Amino acid sequence: MVADVEFDSLSLTEQLVLAAVADAHRNDETPAQTHEIRRTCRTRAADLESEVVGAVTEADVMRSLYRLEDEGVVEEIRPDERSPTGKGRPAYALAGSAAAVYEGVADRLVE
Repeated sequence: MVADVEFDSLSLTEQLVLAAVADAHRNDETPAQTHEIRRTCRTRAADLESEVVGAVTEADVMRSLYRLEDEGVVEEIRPDERSPTGKGRPAYALAGSAAAVYEGVADRLVE
């Protein structure tokens, strides 16, 4: 759960991804797929004029989501339907409140 996480132990990228999932939650757009989370991360990172976060790649987002899932702050939602090739994009939802995320992540990441 979000309230139990040590935000200081999360990297800036992980906090950025968590904030993006919280944004999707706040906007009733969850579960969100990784490409949607990445787009939000890039928008948020562009707003950090004085911070150097670097380009947020799909791999960065996936690694962060795996770690956040292990921490219990996000949960993976498997799609009910899969494509003919058996692939289905996982989506992620916040396992707690967006307010707790905004209070815990680095101040520079909060809008």
